[in-house]
Amino acid sequence: MGNAADGADGGGPDAAWDLPAQAHAASRARDLTARTLRDWHVTDPADIVLMVDELVTNAVVHGTGPVRLALRLDGALLTAEVSDAHPAAPAVPGGPPRVLDWSEAGRGLLLVAALATAFGARPRPPGKTVWFTRRVTTAPADTTGDTAAPGDGAVPAPRRPEPDGPPAP
Repeated sequence: MGNAADGADGGGPDAAWDLPAQAHAASRARDLTARTLRDWHVTDPADIVLMVDELVTNAVVHGTGPVRLALRLDGALLTAEVSDAHPAAPAVPGGPPRVLDWSEAGRGLLLVAALATAFGARPRPPGKTVWFTRRVTTAPADTTGDTAAPGDGAVPAPRRPEPDGPPAP
């Protein structure tokens, strides 16, 4: 169902999983993402896990076919990609709603736009890939088996949608 690698192509570590387009896919994606980021010693994974949850949920609800989640760490830049077989790209959020709306639906991409360093969508036959990048801080690997203490965190760069996707690895 999934795999993880240590960047055999010369880049940083990467991991990818195929998830069924079912309700439990978002929960599985959260678990896989949290475990992978912990293994990569990312010091503050909560926002990344939340953004992955939102994109996987959108792929299950609005997409078709299986969902593919991929994570790649290249230095201090983490890229997450969620692919499905539906070709329609999600609407890019244009800012907060004009009227105060307490509904929970329709907020996922606004959340991603607020938390990501950059985000976007690109065609990926037969469907699309929705992605985000986020600057992260990693702690040194702990050889004693104890959990590494969080660092001071990275300050994200300005956010902007980039419809063509992140640079290829």
